[in-house]
Amino acid sequence: MEEKARLYAAMKRGDYVPGEGEPEALIDFDRKWAENEARGGAGNELDTSSDDGPDSDDGRDEMVEYEDEYGRARRGTRAEAEKMERKKRNKILGQQELDKMSARPAMPSQLIYGDTVQSLAFNPDAPIVQQMEELAAKRDRSATPPEAKHYEADKEVRSKGVGFYTFSKDEAVRKQEMDALERERAETERVRVEREERKAKRRQEVEARRKEIGEKRAKKQADSFLDGLTADLAAHDGDNT
Repeated sequence: MEEKARLYAAMKRGDYVPGEGEPEALIDFDRKWAENEARGGAGNELDTSSDDGPDSDDGRDEMVEYEDEYGRARRGTRAEAEKMERKKRNKILGQQELDKMSARPAMPSQLIYGDTVQSLAFNPDAPIVQQMEELAAKRDRSATPPEAKHYEADKEVRSKGVGFYTFSKDEAVRKQEMDALERERAETERVRVEREERKAKRRQEVEARRKEIGEKRAKKQADSFLDGLTADLAAHDGDNT
């Protein structure tokens, strides 16, 4: 099937060359295209004549510029230009036939490349807007609290620490247990603050006492130094007399 499709496309493009002993192509694609265009009512003005004789159409030997199947600019007779146009059209028709016979899906014709803002997402069509409004009207707008889930220690086999506490699965009892623990925590925090305050006060008292003792010791040392100095001066005066 693929080989037949390839041969069919080559015939439509005009590229088919029969081998030795093979018959010529049985389908005249130029005539077939002209008949199709004539039935369509348009586009048959370029292919209403044949290349059988020089007198079939006036001006076919006129030199004109045209574009070949590869997009290159060419210069030749009008007949060659028309033949090239038919060849390009046959190539397009052959490719369309191949796409129809192929099991491979065709590439989408509308693809988006690069960064593009989807404007329809902000400005949808009227039917879509109506459907969105109907869905919004059916939606339950009441607040739905999530299901209360807690850690279940009895479902996990592992060693617990000394401070581990298993709360009750009943929400009311669980709240009472947590409130009791919160009160215990507040009491522990209060006792800790009071202990820290007592420690700070005791530290201040010790510092004040140490400062007072230091001042008394310095005063005593100064008095002892002055008494010794006075005795030395008195003894020196006695020796001089």
